[in-house]
Amino acid sequence: KDMNTLIKTALGICVAMFTVPTSRAEDTCDIDMTCDSEKPVIMLVAGRTLDAERMRDYAAALGASDLYPNARGYYLNVPRPVRVLEGAPDADDVALMVRFPSECAAVNFWYDNSYQNEIKPMRSNPSAGDYVG
Repeated sequence: KDMNTLIKTALGICVAMFTVPTSRAEDTCDIDMTCDSEKPVIMLVAGRTLDAERMRDYAAALGASDLYPNARGYYLNVPRPVRVLEGAPDADDVALMVRFPSECAAVNFWYDNSYQNEIKPMRSNPSAGDYVG
């Protein structure tokens, strides 16, 4: 499988951010949008792709959107095996890091109406990947 496609596929699937919440992002829903607007964060995406074709479509839609450029997010790595030092990962396992200028930028990307209602559903029901963060 094309690892570039898997990189794009994995984006936005789960978020692990390493900052202390201190401010509030704009939102009108019940989701806790408390976030740090000052410190850069890394979104960690990791897991197993279950339906590569659907994930390619998802990745293409995400890439065609302006969501990452608008949030000033960019890839820190290419999730391809270089050297495995421990364990035996499945060929469909991916890990990706995306840097955002702030936690608020990452949170706003994740909860963007276009992402939640148009792009994210492309990989759901049934799930096209089992990702954790």
